[in-house]
Amino acid sequence: MTIDVTKMIEPVQAALAPAGGTLSEAWAAVIGDRIAAWRLKNAAALQVEVNRQCADLGLKLDRAKIPERYAVAWFDEATKQDEPEIQTLFARLLARAANGDPNASDRRLIELVGRLTPLDAQVLAWLFHRAGLPPRHPQCDESAAWGDAQNEFGRGAAISMNHFVVLGIFERQFTIRQEASFASYASVDGYPLGQLADALTGDLSLISSLVATSLGLALYHACIEGSPSPAG
Repeated sequence: MTIDVTKMIEPVQAALAPAGGTLSEAWAAVIGDRIAAWRLKNAAALQVEVNRQCADLGLKLDRAKIPERYAVAWFDEATKQDEPEIQTLFARLLARAANGDPNASDRRLIELVGRLTPLDAQVLAWLFHRAGLPPRHPQCDESAAWGDAQNEFGRGAAISMNHFVVLGIFERQFTIRQEASFASYASVDGYPLGQLADALTGDLSLISSLVATSLGLALYHACIEGSPSPAG
C-alpha cells in the first residue's frame, strides 16, 4: 500500500511557491513511508483478528457479500487503528458484514467505530449490559450509571459516557416525577382514627435516563453482541 503525500498537499503548493515543491518532498520523506508501513502493519493485525472473530462467531468470510464501497471505507478507516480493542470491533464489523448482517453492513458504523477509544469500547459493552440487552430496549438511570461507571473504570469513564451521547449511540430522555406526601389527621366526633388524603403535595424532580438509539442498537448487534460479558 502506498500513500502519495504529494497529492494531499497539491492544493496549497501554488500559495507556497516557490517553496511548494520543497515542502512536498520534505513531508513525503518524513511521513510517507512511515505511514505506509504503519498501516500495513495494522492491516496484518486486522487480518489475524478478522479470522479469529469469524472462528469465534461461527462465521465464514464471504468477500462477495461485501460491496466495494463498503470494503474501501472499512479498509481506509480500520488500518488507521493500532489499538487491539478497536481492531476487534472492526474485525467483528467486517465478519458480520461478510455474512450479510444488515446492521454491520451500515457504512455509518465504520466511522462511528473509528471514533471510539479502547476505554469507550469497555464502557460501552458494560453500559449495554447494565441497560438491558435486546430484545428489551436498553435504558437506565443516567445519574446512577455515571457513578457506577466511574467506580468500575475510573474517572475517564465520565468522558466516555458523554461521548456516547455526542455520537448518538445513547440519548437522554427526561421524565418528571412528583414525590407525593399525604397529610394525616386524627378523626373527631367519635369517628375512628384514619388517614385522609386531604392534601397531595411534594417536590417535583427531573429524572434523566440513557436510552439506546437505533444507531446504538445497530452498533451493539454489529460489534458487541456475542462478546464476553464485561466486568461489573
